[in-house]
Amino acid sequence: MLQKTWVKLFIWFMAIFFFFLAAGVVISALKPGPSENEAMNFMMGMMSAMDSSMMGVAMNIENDNALQAVIALSTSIALPIMLVSIVAGVGIRLWQRRDRNV
Repeated sequence: MLQKTWVKLFIWFMAIFFFFLAAGVVISALKPGPSENEAMNFMMGMMSAMDSSMMGVAMNIENDNALQAVIALSTSIALPIMLVSIVAGVGIRLWQRRDRNV
């Protein structure tokens, strides 16, 4: 069985795989921690990403009067729009059923 080519290739593949796996574990375990500059760059990037994300917008709802007005308007017209769409859907359904039976 060990004389077959595919078994030899499999053994070589597994040996190389485990070598690189062990090397990665050793390198990640023994590396130094991030420097202060790297940590500050990471935090700066996270804060700049917050400005244009949905989470950043959600955090600023309390301070943004325009956003509060949009939310209030959308909540006040949501129920009437849903009711009108339900009535329109039922009306279209009944109108099409009446045409089919004629």
